[in-house]
Amino acid sequence: MKRLLLTLCLTTAAIAAPPLLTEISPRGAQQGKTLTLTLAGRDLPEGAKIVSTLPAIFTPLTSNMKGLPYLLELKADAAPGVYPLRVQAPNGLSNILFFTVGTFPEITEPDTPNDTIATAAPVKSTPVTINGTLKGADRDFYRISAKAAQRLVFEVEARRSGSAIDSVLELHDEKGALLARNENAPGLGVDSRLDYTFPREGNFVISIHDARFSKQDHNFYRLKIGTYAYPEAIYPLGGRHGETVEFEFTSRKSAPVKTSVKLPETGAYTTVAMPGSPSLPLLVALTDEPNIINGRLLKPGQVDRHPLKVTPGEALLLELQSRELGTSRLDALVTLYDSKTNKKLAAIGDQPPPADLFTAANVGRTQNDPTLNFTVPADTTELNITVEDLAQRGGPDYGYRLSVRKQAQEFYASASPAYLNVPRGGTMQIAVNIDRRGYDGPVHATIPNLPKGWHVEGGFIAPEILDPTGSRSTSRNAVLTVTADPDAELPAGDLKIVAEGGSLKRIATGAGAVIDVAAGTGLPDAASTDRQKPVTAPWLNLAMPAAITTPPAATLAIKQIKRTQMAEGDAFDFEWTITTKNPSLSMPTTIGVNAPGAKDLRIIDMKPTAKNAPTGTFRITTTKSTAAAIYDLVVTANLMVDGNRETIYSRAIPWVVSNNEVTN
Repeated sequence: MKRLLLTLCLTTAAIAAPPLLTEISPRGAQQGKTLTLTLAGRDLPEGAKIVSTLPAIFTPLTSNMKGLPYLLELKADAAPGVYPLRVQAPNGLSNILFFTVGTFPEITEPDTPNDTIATAAPVKSTPVTINGTLKGADRDFYRISAKAAQRLVFEVEARRSGSAIDSVLELHDEKGALLARNENAPGLGVDSRLDYTFPREGNFVISIHDARFSKQDHNFYRLKIGTYAYPEAIYPLGGRHGETVEFEFTSRKSAPVKTSVKLPETGAYTTVAMPGSPSLPLLVALTDEPNIINGRLLKPGQVDRHPLKVTPGEALLLELQSRELGTSRLDALVTLYDSKTNKKLAAIGDQPPPADLFTAANVGRTQNDPTLNFTVPADTTELNITVEDLAQRGGPDYGYRLSVRKQAQEFYASASPAYLNVPRGGTMQIAVNIDRRGYDGPVHATIPNLPKGWHVEGGFIAPEILDPTGSRSTSRNAVLTVTADPDAELPAGDLKIVAEGGSLKRIATGAGAVIDVAAGTGLPDAASTDRQKPVTAPWLNLAMPAAITTPPAATLAIKQIKRTQMAEGDAFDFEWTITTKNPSLSMPTTIGVNAPGAKDLRIIDMKPTAKNAPTGTFRITTTKSTAAAIYDLVVTANLMVDGNRETIYSRAIPWVVSNNEVTN
């Protein structure tokens, strides 16, 4: 993404740990406004940089006990939306938090209690955006005055803006009677919206609470109140890079609105805003694929049929995007028929529906969109591909994107963490995950074109096979280690992780940001479990942002010292060595050992060579169930440095299992 960098004219402080943002206050503002923005967290040094796409001017103010304050001047034409903000400093790169730009005047939840109808905080005028927080079992109440036949929209911006809150809106009359309720509104994911026309003049109360009354670190919300048009669905759900696409926004409360948008040349996602609406833009998918079928099930029970000419024995890959984009409510069932005989050949998405599926108002649960690898049978020359909703629902918000490729195999790669701080002279780890879609062979991930002084090891993912016990291996993970020399150059941009297997070569996608969602009270269920997944931001289209930080307290290395062949596998003895310039540093008695993808490994006999020694040994044993492949061995150690825990990492060591005989 394009980054706006601002150097803060403050004194540099020597801080070892990378910066961490825990809060930005406020979480949003009206376009064109000037305000004080405060960053709070740990190890936020003076002399840092703000990294953001927010169209604004930042001016540093005198720091205080609450954090680092800035004068923030938003541009008048700043587009409504959610913008990432992070800090970069000599001690590394911070995580991303989000700042939201709106079009309404903004106020803050009062300091006085507003947790009952009797103590509801008055809202003096609308339109308005209220910035508030919810603490556990908290409920916030706001009193509004309305005229007869007046229409007001109440909309929550929480999860879409990087909050862990799963909001519920309830509208009451002044006696407390419930008039309307919403938990998950179409097009908003787990955020809420109420659109209400008041039958009479009087005072009313709108309340907001978390659906599970959970305690969250990121517990803010932005409650928008006004009279405005908003989209509940967008169609189509995406387009090709660089093309101009006409999008249609639909809502049950207003006429469709169309707009033409030239899509970006790169990235997997972008956002498109409904013209004239203060609502946040909606997410759409981007692709380079030439053959995408855009469809929409406008009526309940509708079944779309798409004929396709094929060749017997031909391999096909079908992929459908709908619900996972967050703007479609479709739980898709895709079925393949022989056009001549009408014989059913295959189906995807026909698993039993979740318990909440038949409640049309409940769209909180996200279900994986279906994919299928299919080989055309003999004598079949044309397929009829049908798309329908598993619960026979339909409407403008039941769109989909269907891709049918004449391709037998595919995989996609993703990487975590969301960003990487590599110590000078030290090592860090990157986890790589493979989503296999027909390709079961080995995969190797690496990082090409590293800056001078950087090194990468590991990244081997074994083939996915039936192992000697007859069960299918699940070889879908790898670990890369990245090491920076003491004089390594700073990276000029994101690191790009490339995964290769067979003839396929894929760039791993990044999470962009990760905001944890804590579990709430009550029994777990499919809907609540999915709503408690961490908040990620793949729409930022970031690969692996990286920086160099201060040297580690110590370094860790491993080497193999012995191999013993056994009847049912092999045993390997390894030695670890911790190197430090601090003679008072306490040494660990054990270390963490990881060999991703290798089945039936045992880590035994781990011990230091002497009390508080910087060296130690451990043994790894394999069995006949350890499939023949290349694996990686990586180890970690936890140290206490000045009262704080610091984790150090070894460089990955590849090793080979061949006919149950392992060599390094």
